[in-house]
Amino acid sequence: MEESAIRNVSVAPHTEHPAHTVLLVLAGCTFGYALSCVLGGPASDEGFHAPQIWHYYQGGTDHFDNITVPTTYHYVIGFVMRQIGYYHDYLLRLTSLLVALCVLPVFYQSVRRYLPEHAGVRTQQLFFTPLMFPYFFMIYTDLWALLFVATCFYFTLGRRYILGGLAALVAVLLRQDSIIWVGLAYLLVATENLEFRRPLPIKPLLGNAFKRGAPLALVLLLFLGFVIYNGGVAVGDRTAHQISQFNISNLYVLLTCAWLLFFPLCIQQAGRILALRHCPKVWPWVVLLVLGGFLFYMGTFSNPHPYNNTLFHFFMHNGLMYLMSEYVLFRALLYIPIAWMALTLCVMPYPDKRCYWLLLVAPIAVISHPLIEPRYYFPIYLLIQLWRPAMNTTAEWFTLAYYIVAASFIMYGTVTGWFFL
Repeated sequence: MEESAIRNVSVAPHTEHPAHTVLLVLAGCTFGYALSCVLGGPASDEGFHAPQIWHYYQGGTDHFDNITVPTTYHYVIGFVMRQIGYYHDYLLRLTSLLVALCVLPVFYQSVRRYLPEHAGVRTQQLFFTPLMFPYFFMIYTDLWALLFVATCFYFTLGRRYILGGLAALVAVLLRQDSIIWVGLAYLLVATENLEFRRPLPIKPLLGNAFKRGAPLALVLLLFLGFVIYNGGVAVGDRTAHQISQFNISNLYVLLTCAWLLFFPLCIQQAGRILALRHCPKVWPWVVLLVLGGFLFYMGTFSNPHPYNNTLFHFFMHNGLMYLMSEYVLFRALLYIPIAWMALTLCVMPYPDKRCYWLLLVAPIAVISHPLIEPRYYFPIYLLIQLWRPAMNTTAEWFTLAYYIVAASFIMYGTVTGWFFL
């Protein structure tokens, strides 16, 4: 690991006690869960997931047509409810929360490999990530899948490939779109300890891919078989979730959201972006790509999915899409944070050269979704948070404070029915 690369700023050394992280997370859990109880009955897609869990709780076996993911999540929670002998939406949310919280220790241990002194604050930032925080307290599959995606990367980067493959399998059984992150993990394994030069190291590459990467390759092959057998990726509501319906606008929304979440990082990396001016062989290409990217963005932006064309005043992401569609000036100005975030991800130093695969896989992951939803970006947020360079202490704690305030506001808007992400 090139751990020195991630320390590109002067960071005051400090020691974080894990108890501080635990106490803040417990406070956040108490706050968030109490507000979720104010919410009462199912909200948004909870109205699809909760009936499926109720069906399993009563002993049913049918997979409802409006559930597009495997019902692993629903079956597990329904099974837990049967063992308890009681069913209530509050209890469903509590069960979902307790499992989702397991992503935090996995992430904490992952950060410790690169920046042990920052593991605590980054774990707190992950928990309070404003676009993610409300889902800890709701009946959604996304954070359970994120847990096993994070576990897959933890074991894979720790060279425990069989355990990584098992985690990858569970992630896919929870959400099919996890398969893309299994693919990224496979690329990390295949290119481990390799230097890409001429001639290409074909033999070591194949050795990694077929030996070390065998458990992940098996998951990828099993998924391919499922897609062929199933006739597509979705297992319900297939007309709205077809694998052939790519949506490049998902990439633009991702970069906009990421810029808002990682603004201090973008400020930090602005110097590295501007320093490219002193590279005569690179700077003209950067300018050309930025200008060409603007024309491509303005020409390809669209909002074709029917689910993104309703309730503009309630769904925040639908409202954003409406503004981008209706107001050309707004859409044009939004290219500034989009390009800034893209450049930040390109120039920031990563702890390992293999991490640059994220720049290829992340766009594929988001445009493969025809529907635009910020929760589809959770694995990308996690990996950026894991692999980004250190910031100074003030910036790290400012980011956490900003996250807590924004997460509290979004949680309030959610439980009062004012808006939904």
